[in-house]
Amino acid sequence: MRPRINEVDELLTKGVNVTVYNGQVDLICSTKGTEAWVHKLKWEGLKIFLAKDRTPLYCGSDKSTTKGFVKSYKNLYFYWILKAGHFVPTDQPCVALDMVGAITQPPAT
Repeated sequence: MRPRINEVDELLTKGVNVTVYNGQVDLICSTKGTEAWVHKLKWEGLKIFLAKDRTPLYCGSDKSTTKGFVKSYKNLYFYWILKAGHFVPTDQPCVALDMVGAITQPPAT
């Protein structure tokens, strides 16, 4: 495994949407480790991204249970998925489906 910070920086600079997601209880790719490499990006929007608040994620009509969080700025999106490990779609299928729907959504016309 090799760091891909330079490649992610290049994608962000070129305006490509970059989505990072992490299961909160993932022991293989820890959330803290993922956050740490995001902090190492040199992308011009990083400072503003880091200053943004996270937005809670819910599934369906249940607004009483937070399933995760998302933070975004310009073309960088970071999802924290709660009660999920390395297999986010298996552990949190509803929020995973919502996330994929948001990622693949066509641009507004």
